[in-house]
Amino acid sequence: MTSPSFSAQNAHIILINWNSLADTRRCLRALRELSDTPGRIWIVDNGSTDGSADAIAAWLASCTLPITLIRTGENLGFGGGCNVGIRHALDAGATALWILNNDAIVHKDALNALLAELQSNAQVGAVGSVIYDLDHPQKVLVWGGGHVLSWLGLAHHAKRTLPAAQLDYLTGASLLLRREALEQIGLFDDDQFFMYWEDTDLCYRLRAQGWQLAVAADSHIWHQHSSSLGHDHPLKDYYVTNSAGHFLSRYARFPRLSWTLGSLVRISKRLRAGQRNNIRAIWEARKGLAYSEQVPTPVPLPQTERRRTVRVAIEATTMQGRPAGIGHFSEELINVLIQTPAVKLTYFTTTGYSDQPPHPVGLHISQRGAWKKKIPLGREVQFYLQGWQLERLKKRWRPEIILGMNYVLPKGRSPQVLVVHDLSHMDMPEAHPPGRVLFLNRHLRPALERANAVVTISHFTKGELLKHFPELAGRIHVLYPGISERFSAPVGEQARRALRVALDGDPRPYFLFLSTLEPRKNMERLLLAYEGLTDRIKRQYPLVLVGQMGWQESRFAPILERMQARGEIVLLGYLRDELLPALLERAVALIYPSLYEGFGLPPVEAMASGCPVLAGNSTAIPEVCGDAVLYCDPLSIESIRDGMIRLAEDQALRHQLIEKGKAQAAQYHWQRAGEQMLGILREVAGRE
Repeated sequence: MTSPSFSAQNAHIILINWNSLADTRRCLRALRELSDTPGRIWIVDNGSTDGSADAIAAWLASCTLPITLIRTGENLGFGGGCNVGIRHALDAGATALWILNNDAIVHKDALNALLAELQSNAQVGAVGSVIYDLDHPQKVLVWGGGHVLSWLGLAHHAKRTLPAAQLDYLTGASLLLRREALEQIGLFDDDQFFMYWEDTDLCYRLRAQGWQLAVAADSHIWHQHSSSLGHDHPLKDYYVTNSAGHFLSRYARFPRLSWTLGSLVRISKRLRAGQRNNIRAIWEARKGLAYSEQVPTPVPLPQTERRRTVRVAIEATTMQGRPAGIGHFSEELINVLIQTPAVKLTYFTTTGYSDQPPHPVGLHISQRGAWKKKIPLGREVQFYLQGWQLERLKKRWRPEIILGMNYVLPKGRSPQVLVVHDLSHMDMPEAHPPGRVLFLNRHLRPALERANAVVTISHFTKGELLKHFPELAGRIHVLYPGISERFSAPVGEQARRALRVALDGDPRPYFLFLSTLEPRKNMERLLLAYEGLTDRIKRQYPLVLVGQMGWQESRFAPILERMQARGEIVLLGYLRDELLPALLERAVALIYPSLYEGFGLPPVEAMASGCPVLAGNSTAIPEVCGDAVLYCDPLSIESIRDGMIRLAEDQALRHQLIEKGKAQAAQYHWQRAGEQMLGILREVAGRE
């Protein structure tokens, strides 16, 4: 028997939604990251009563995936809802059907791995995935499926690698089915199974007809365990007991005895936990009685309630002292958020909390927090103090969302939104102090696991996050930073005079480097490239370095000192933000051969100011700068030097880059970034 060819294009996905908009939307966002787009996604709304079907329909209007929403008008149960989607998929010509829980997060290669396993053996009728715990992403919940102890009336998930022949069933949380197998044995038995055991029954029927089960070891899924009803909800015990009775009546040798033993095991667990309602639910299921407790039905919030202000607590330590890149990002974003009545902001740092930012925008005070670099475990102490201040704030103000602008956040029960700017500490650890690398390696993963949404500043960084933390698919939002309007506004004469003073009256244009002086910014190669220029170019265009001295400056200090001694370089240190447009106006070009960038704000600020840019062709820079800069190989001193020569001698090239740069920089607006962040905060708070 020859197996037909399978591809993502002829595979259809079946999702069931029941009062779970957030889960379904997150799952769909994760499906957007699949390596290959499926032929069709069928969302079956199983009679939701919370308005989620309408919200999904509105969201799909801007979604690029091939999705069809089907409304059943009533709750048909898991098997019944799946059958509706399966029939539509079969009618549409699907050759493989992927049953997927709507609270699942898929790895980008999950579907292709399932299809490859189905393709490899024509006798395989169903393929399962390796399912991990979404709350503990490295913990295996289910290795494809599990075993049925029919004499005891219980099923047990496998949690380690097993030959598929030893599995009695595959879980319906992620189950790929072959069309021919379904056409032979039929669909889920929705007459007997409303919830639970329907996937086990289907697998038993497959095996009875000679079909084999398989597990795709490379198909990884992260699943929010028992999110439909909750692990301990009495209604879950009711349906599990009811469905177990139907299953055992078909397949157990002594069905009533097995059903009784299984029920007693469940009752004993609930008895030890003091869960009397669960025990009553099990008894009602055994007696064939209707469930007596009121089934919780989500009720949509009134519009006035849905529009009320969201209270957000912001971790604002990076805004203290002289703000660097993350501090500027935080300031500008907050400036937009405070203009809308839709959010109410408060701030906490290591030293306290307040309804005002740590300092007024534009006012630079002496650097705080330097102690964390000078005492053992300083970052850990800082992190502990932030958590302590957050707890104090929560007692007084009760924030609904905690917003972290700088990679990590202390634990908290409130939903969290976390901003991750790049992963250079993982991809390029040698460019960071060891203490910072150890701190982030210890705290970043737990912070990401707790985060309801993760915001990053480029698609490059999003890709890096998914490479290292694939379980984040569906929770990552790309938010491009904006550019301050001062960079595109005319430069004032006062700023020009202040710059002349800083330059000791030197009237020459210059090559400019603008950022923290540290190895990640490729300082050593930049200095060597400039040092190798002809004396004529160096006399015409000195190299001006602006920025705080960073880590491991000793690596390039000898080069810096000899160039300073020859008068080839001007070291200005940290300059006020107000002077940066004037600084860029005078520059012949910004030289930015950085080795690693999550976004790269200085090149965009330069483009907005009408300053040509030479930038490294790596990480996020090509995504952000497009064709509006001159690129170099940041690992090649010769390439950097050649780029500087071209910019020094080719006036037409400079004019071309200036025009392209202004158009490229015009795409980045803080107002747009703030509105996007507001949308993320409202979504996490359930205020859509």
